Amino acid sequence: MIIYVIVRVQARVGMPDYASDISAGDIGVIGAFLSFFLVFFVVQSNNRYNALYNASMGCKGRIFDVASLCRAILPREHGLRLVRYMNAAYAAGFVGLSSTYSSVNFFEELNKNNKFLTDTEYKRFLEIDMNLGGSSNRELIAWCLLDIETAKKAGLIDVRTAIEFRDQILKLRASMGTLYNYLDQPISFFYVHFICLLSALYLPLFAVSQAYNAGTGDDVYWTADLLAGLIVFLQSVFVIGLRILGQKMSDPFGDDLEDLSVMHYINFTWMQSNRILQSSAPSELDAAEEEEIFRTSKSIGGAWQGDEIFESEILPEDEPEEFKDAPSIYCAVQ
Repeated sequence: MIIYVIVRVQARVGMPDYASDISAGDIGVIGAFLSFFLVFFVVQSNNRYNALYNASMGCKGRIFDVASLCRAILPREHGLRLVRYMNAAYAAGFVGLSSTYSSVNFFEELNKNNKFLTDTEYKRFLEIDMNLGGSSNRELIAWCLLDIETAKKAGLIDVRTAIEFRDQILKLRASMGTLYNYLDQPISFFYVHFICLLSALYLPLFAVSQAYNAGTGDDVYWTADLLAGLIVFLQSVFVIGLRILGQKMSDPFGDDLEDLSVMHYINFTWMQSNRILQSSAPSELDAAEEEEIFRTSKSIGGAWQGDEIFESEILPEDEPEEFKDAPSIYCAVQ
């Protein structure tokens, strides 16, 4: 904008005669080339953002699955510890992804509030530098697997159930590993550098071109100056805004407004997984009650009616004799 204003002031004072003959055609070609790279860059960053979000949510899903299995199968004390370890692994996994999530101001505070680890267990983590990577996360995954092996040897779960537990725990590790894989391979520096360089060259040229095209000499009008200035401003917002947006979305772990809500994910997962462990069946199974619900529920049609649903509960006249005493409610078999 400063370049545009300087050129427009000079245009009102006096410009060379050839200034009016300057064409913006070549600048338009550069602009189209830059626009293609910018849009491609933002799309790539958005895909990266979505992949990191899905991996974070995948961790939450695995913890909920294990909590459900623990509630149904394992003794309460074993389930409580296993879910506690998995939540601790989830929180510890984010330490090392960004300077925002350090062991002191992030994990230590979460551990104080949610009691992920006992004092004895936490002493082990003081020996591990959590800020250097995913070592602490993988340590907790190993604790979870050891708990499953202990439960299997004690006869609390069978081999098939142990395999299911291990599968969910290792999927949690894989989801956290995805976050570190993206951290190890950011968007190519030369690609980002090329976009920055091209933007720095294009925007001043575009401003000069628009300033010349707004008129010189006697062909100078305030409305043309304002309109061309608005175009320069919007183009600057488009180019710089998309570049910054792409760079922010490519690394969503930090304290920016558009970053992922890591603190909310961890606290929500901890609270909901423990609620799953506290769930209880409302009543014992009553065969008579289930049969009554079945008889009085709305008909979905007979099996011979295919996908069609009829409100009538009257059997066809040619119904076989052995079905005469059957209930008037039928489930369609696909």
